Amino acid sequence: MQKKTQDGPHGPDTSNEKNNRQPDPQAPFQASILVFSSSGKLLNKTSLGNRYSVLKHIKLNKKNINKKQTLTIKKMSFRALLIKVSKTNNNPMYAGNYVLIMQNIDTQIQAVNNFQKILIITFFIFWIIALILSYVLTRISMFPIIKSWKQQSEFVNDAAHELRTPLTIIQGKLEYMLTKPHKTIIDEAESISVSLDEVNRLNSLTNNLLILARSDQATTKMDYKITTPEFFLKDPIMPFKEIINSQNKVFQVNIHHKNDVKLNVDRDKIKQVLIILLDNATKYTPENGTIRIYDYIDGSKYQIIVSDTGIGISDTDKKKIFGRFYRVDKSRNHNSGGHGLGLAIAQQIINNHHGKIFVRSNLPTGSEFIFELPIKH
Repeated sequence: MQKKTQDGPHGPDTSNEKNNRQPDPQAPFQASILVFSSSGKLLNKTSLGNRYSVLKHIKLNKKNINKKQTLTIKKMSFRALLIKVSKTNNNPMYAGNYVLIMQNIDTQIQAVNNFQKILIITFFIFWIIALILSYVLTRISMFPIIKSWKQQSEFVNDAAHELRTPLTIIQGKLEYMLTKPHKTIIDEAESISVSLDEVNRLNSLTNNLLILARSDQATTKMDYKITTPEFFLKDPIMPFKEIINSQNKVFQVNIHHKNDVKLNVDRDKIKQVLIILLDNATKYTPENGTIRIYDYIDGSKYQIIVSDTGIGISDTDKKKIFGRFYRVDKSRNHNSGGHGLGLAIAQQIINNHHGKIFVRSNLPTGSEFIFELPIKH
C-alpha cells in the first residue's frame, strides 16, 4: 500500500524533502576528522553535518599514512594527515580505523597572497623612489664636477687667448725687423722695446697661471706663522706710497691695530694679496684721486680695506670680478698690464687662510676691496 502525500494549496508538500537536504557550508571551516574503516568506508558521516557535502568525495589512500599533504576541495585548501589508530584505543569510533585529520588553510593562503602583493607593491614603490633619489643625488654630485669642468674649459680658452696676443705682437715685430736687415738697434729700438714688454707680460702671465695651477692641485706650500699685521703691512705699503705720490694721487694709510691682533698667516702670501689690491687701486684711480688703506676689527675677524676713488664696479661685475681672466669692461686694456688673474689669486690665498675677500662700493665713487682673516686667540 502506497503512502499518500498531502497536497497543499500550492501543490505537493515537499517540506520534508527540503528539511532532509544538508546545506553547503557558507564559509570555510577550520578542522575536520574523517574516520575510515579498513575497507575505505566513511564511518562518521553524521558527525560531519553540512561539511559532508564537501568532504564526501575524499577517498582513503593507505599509501599516505603519516604523510602530510595538501588537498584542494571545491576551491578550499586543506592540510591533511592520515594516521592508523591502534585497536587498543579507548574510543571505539577510532580503534583500529584510519583517521584523516584535515585543517583548512584558506585564511593562511590568503594572508600569504596579500603579503606577497603588498611586498611587490612596496618593492615597486621603493624602486621608483630609489631611482628618483639616485637621479637627484647624481645630479647634485655631478653639478660641482660639471661646473669645475666648464670653469677649466673657460680657463684654458682664456689662457690660450691671453698667450696668443703677446706672441702675435712679438712675432710681428720680429718679422718686421727681418725686413730691415741694415737697420741698427737704435733704429729699431721701439720694436725691440715693445717685444721686451710683451715678453715681460708673458713671464707674468705664466707665473700667475702656475700659481693658480698649484692652488687647484693643493700643492702650494704655505708657511704659517703667528704674527701681527705690522710684519706684513710695511713692505707692500712703502713702495706704493712713492709710486702713488709720483702719479699725483693721494695715498692715505690708517692702520690702527698693527700690533693689537695676532694672526696665523703666511706673511709672503698676504703681502702678495696687498700688492694685488694696491696695484689695482693705483691703475684705476685717476689723477688727483685718493687711495686709502685701513684696518678694522669685526668680532673675531681682522679686516684690511683698500679703497679708491676710481671708475667703480657695477653690481653685476662685483659677482664676477674674482673670476679668472675677468676684467671690468672699462678696464679691459692691455696697457694696464693686467691679465685678470690678480683677484683670482688673491681669493685663492685668502681661502687658504680660511678668510674671506669681497668688494663693495666706495661712495660717492670708487670701490673698496676687503679681506678678512681670523684672529688667533
